[in-house]
Amino acid sequence: MEIKKKLGEMLREENLITEEQLRQALLEQKNSGLKLGQHLVKSNVIREQDIVNLLSRQLKIDKYSPYNYPLDVHLSSLIPIDFAQKNQVCPLRRKGRLVTVAMTDPLDISVLDALEMITNAEVEPVVASERDVEQLINSVYSAQSGITSFM
Repeated sequence: MEIKKKLGEMLREENLITEEQLRQALLEQKNSGLKLGQHLVKSNVIREQDIVNLLSRQLKIDKYSPYNYPLDVHLSSLIPIDFAQKNQVCPLRRKGRLVTVAMTDPLDISVLDALEMITNAEVEPVVASERDVEQLINSVYSAQSGITSFM
């Protein structure tokens, strides 16, 4: 995965937002405490799915689809739930030393690095909407806690 540009630059180049919308969003985003993409979506400047599609295409990474990544509750042991919720990430698949993770922000190098340390594996990001990641976290970690309390 090559990371060369910032999200705002990519959105501008694809004509998904104007230069003025970007400038305004960057000013407002600092005060909101949200990431740029989150701020643009919450401000109704752009749809979240447009950002997911752009990141997938530009970074040449997969988009999350439940059909491609069946739920595996055993993966909940790979990443602590508090880290998953705070960073909007959820494990999708483990194959040898490669862990595939759904993330809302595959450009966040610090989260990717932390995931590699936590999982002790190479991490492959899959871009997903905030809603999808929240549903995944709820499903994977709720099912695991249910299994644990049952035992």
